[in-house]
Amino acid sequence: MKKILALLLLVLAVTFVIATFSIDRMVKNSIESIGSEMTGTSVTVDRVSISPLSGNGTIYGFRVANPADFGQEDAISIGEISVSMDLWSMFSDEIVINELIVASPSVYVEQQIPDNNLQLILTNVKNATPEQTSEKDMVIDYFVMRGGSAELYTEIGGERTATVEISEIELRDVGRGGVQKAVNEAIEEIVQDVVEQSLRAAAQSGVEQIRDAIRGLFE
Repeated sequence: MKKILALLLLVLAVTFVIATFSIDRMVKNSIESIGSEMTGTSVTVDRVSISPLSGNGTIYGFRVANPADFGQEDAISIGEISVSMDLWSMFSDEIVINELIVASPSVYVEQQIPDNNLQLILTNVKNATPEQTSEKDMVIDYFVMRGGSAELYTEIGGERTATVEISEIELRDVGRGGVQKAVNEAIEEIVQDVVEQSLRAAAQSGVEQIRDAIRGLFE
């Protein structure tokens, strides 16, 4: 009897480990493949750890690479993203994310002529289609980004740098209220807010060349 019980416990433990590994790998692969398709650049994640029981977990080392010909390697770098999701929804037509909490992201803004790196990434995201990403719908009940900072850089009129804070971003019920959103549309809504807040912070900075180049976007 003890041997049977021990065997059952071993089977359960192995099943749990396999389930955990499979979910983590599935989420990591989805973020990297869909993100890279949408941004037109490399999106990478160091690792993902999500409980197969609760759907709560953390995404570690999220990075969006800069487009070609920009100085820094990454446009966006986030150490940790807390996530809570309905895991069963990954196997349905609608992915449900209960909560996404982004703390202390680092954003790099490089202004060239006529564009900057974030504008190019946002343009790629807006041009993405469901065929490039996923034909599923997505719901994000709550998204918050706080404690962010933007590093500004330009060589227009001489080399200039500055660091500014990014205002907190809070979104609720993305894809709810009778307005269904495909995965690419839900992601676009969040990316647009992040880019706009970063560029607003840049436009309000003391770096005249960046301020003058970006200010027209918000007038």
